Amino acid sequence: MWIGDYDECMSIQANTERDKKKYTFKGQFCVASSNVNNIAVLNLGVCVPNSCSKTDVMILLKTTVLPTVYSVSCPEHDRPLDTRATIVLVVCSIFIAFLVIGTCYDVIVIQWPSWSKDEDDSNASEIDENTHLINGQAHNTPGLLGKLILSFSVYTNITKILSTTQGAGSLTAINGIRFITMTWVILGHTMIFALQFGVVDNTSRWLPDHLNRISFGPIYNAFPAVDTFFALSGLLLTYLMMKELKTNNGKLNWPMFYFHRFWRLTPPYMLILMVYVSLFPYIGEGPGWPRDGPEVNYCEHSWHRNFLYVNNLFVNGYDMCMAWSWYLANDMQFYVISPLILLPLFHYHLVGVGILLAFLVGSTIACGVLSAHDDLPASIFDGGNSQNFFNEYVKPWNRITPYLIGMYAGYLLYKTDCKVRINRFVNIFAWLAFTAVACTVLYGLHKDVTGDRLSTDVAALYTATHRMVWGACVCWVIFACATGNGGIINTILSWKGFVPLSRLTYCAYLVHPIVIYYYLARRQRLIHLSDTEVTYEFLGHVVLSYAVAFVASLAFESPMMGLEKALLKRKERKR
Repeated sequence: MWIGDYDECMSIQANTERDKKKYTFKGQFCVASSNVNNIAVLNLGVCVPNSCSKTDVMILLKTTVLPTVYSVSCPEHDRPLDTRATIVLVVCSIFIAFLVIGTCYDVIVIQWPSWSKDEDDSNASEIDENTHLINGQAHNTPGLLGKLILSFSVYTNITKILSTTQGAGSLTAINGIRFITMTWVILGHTMIFALQFGVVDNTSRWLPDHLNRISFGPIYNAFPAVDTFFALSGLLLTYLMMKELKTNNGKLNWPMFYFHRFWRLTPPYMLILMVYVSLFPYIGEGPGWPRDGPEVNYCEHSWHRNFLYVNNLFVNGYDMCMAWSWYLANDMQFYVISPLILLPLFHYHLVGVGILLAFLVGSTIACGVLSAHDDLPASIFDGGNSQNFFNEYVKPWNRITPYLIGMYAGYLLYKTDCKVRINRFVNIFAWLAFTAVACTVLYGLHKDVTGDRLSTDVAALYTATHRMVWGACVCWVIFACATGNGGIINTILSWKGFVPLSRLTYCAYLVHPIVIYYYLARRQRLIHLSDTEVTYEFLGHVVLSYAVAFVASLAFESPMMGLEKALLKRKERKR
C-alpha cells in the first residue's frame, strides 16, 4: 500500500492559460489497485487533475506504468448531503431541542427554587449532596408532562450517570469487571481492526513476532471477553429475578419483563445505528475513506434484523450491519428463553437444574460437533478459515454456556443471600485453581497460533468447552467477592470510580468500533505497529469511546430510561 501524500495532492490549485483561454483545476487523489504476479495486490496512490474521471486514470496507468491495474477509486471531497443524512440531521436537531428544553425546565423550574432556598438557609449545618434535588422535587413536584420533559434534562442525567451511589444488595464487584472487560474488548479490536483495514505497513513481521510472545495471549485471544459479559448477564438476571419472584410470591408481569428489556436496549441501539450509518460518510476524508461508510448499502437490507435481534442468525460474509452487534442479538435471545429456566429454578429447584443442564450439555455437544464437522479453527490467527469461524462464532447455540453458568451462580447468590463462610485454605485453593484454569483458556492456544495447529478434534474440544469454563471462572470471582471472600480483589473491583464507567459500558460497546473506524479511515499514513504505538492507540480509543458513549447516553439512553420510568409509574398509580 503506497499512499503518497494526500494533503499535498488535495491542496493543489492550478490556474493556467492556453490559446487565450483560462483553465482552472484542483488536485484529485485516487487509489489504483493492481495485481502483482497474481500473488499480491498493490494499492498505489496517484494525484491527477480533478477533471480526470476514474476511467481516464485507469487508461492513463494501463498505458504507462501500471498495465495490471484493475480498479481505480477516487474519494469524493465535500460531498453534498443525501436525503438520508438530511433526515437524520433533522432528527438529531429535534433531540437537541428536547435536551435544551428539558435542561432549561429542570434548572429554572425544579432546581432554581431549591438553590435559592439553600442560599437563604445559612443556619443549616450540613446539607446532603442531593438536597437540591430532593427539595426541588418537594416544592415543585412535576406532573406527568413535567416528568417526560425532565427525562431529557442533561443536568439531571449527568447527575445520575456520575453518581457513585448504589442500592442495598448491589453486587459491587460487577462494576469493575464490566469496565475492565470493556477495555479488554477495545484492546482486541484496536489490533484486529487495524489489521483488517490494511493500514499497517509491518504486519508480516510484527504479527508473527508477537504471536510468539506468551504475554500476547490475552490480545490475540481476547474472545473470552464477550463470554464475561454473557456470564454477567445471566448472573444478574437470575439474582434480580429471584428476588422479584420472592417479593411477588412467584409471579411476575411477563409482558413488562420483555418490554423493559427491549426498551432498555433498543432505542439507543437503533438511534446510534441511524446516526452512524447515515452520517459517517460525511464526517471525514482521506485516501482510505469509505465513500458510503463502512456498512454495506447503508444497512438498507439488514437493519431490520438488528431491530429484531436476529442478525446473528443471518450471517452472509461480512455484510452484517454493525457486525459487533451480534452480541446484543445473542443476549436478547438468551433473555427471551430465560423464563424456561428461571421459573423451574424458583419453584422446583431440581427441575430447573435439569433444564439448565440440558441446555448446557446440548450446547456443548452441538458446538463441538459443528466445529469438528466444519473443521473450524480454534483461533482466527492459526491459519484456518476465518469467515467460517465467525459464522459459527456468533450463533446462540455456541455462545449460551457462560450465560447458563452465570444463571446458576446468580441463583446461588440468591439462595445464600451473599453470606457464605469459606475456610481460608479452601478459599486460597479455589482462587488458585480458577486462576490456573482461566490462564489455560487464555494461553492454551499459544502453540496453535505459532504453527503447531491443533488437530480438528482437539480444536473442537477447546471450542466446545472453553467458554463454559471461562464463565465459571468469572462467576467464581463475583461469588467470592459478593460473599466476602474476595479480599483485595473485591476492594479493587468495588472501587466507586468504576460505577459511572460501568453505567456507560453499554453505549461504549455500541460506539467504540465507530471511533476506531473513524481513526483508521482518516489516516493518511500507514501505521507502523510497535508496543508503544498499540498502547497509545488503545488508551486513546478507550478515552474517546467513553467520551462518545457519555454523549450518546445523555442524548439517547438516559432520556429513554426516564420516559419509561415516568410512564410506568403513572400506570402503577392507576392500578
